[in-house]
Amino acid sequence: MRDKGLSREQLASAVDVSITTISNISTEKNLPSLSLLIAIAEFMDVDIREMFVPTKESNVTIEELNEAKFLIEKGLSLLK
Repeated sequence: MRDKGLSREQLASAVDVSITTISNISTEKNLPSLSLLIAIAEFMDVDIREMFVPTKESNVTIEELNEAKFLIEKGLSLLK
């Protein structure tokens, strides 16, 4: 959201969820459904995989990143 200059309110409105939902996802209190991830990625015009690339401040391990990529690919293949 920061890279796109979007507020939580703008994103929540665009993907038709509450601000609390976006806030909880942003603070890692809740995980979004695959359909919500897709909606967010489409609205933000990013490849869904870009949403899981760790940044310098991230403490995501390579194993966690690989597992997330696997699950995303598996989920996307189910939508075909």
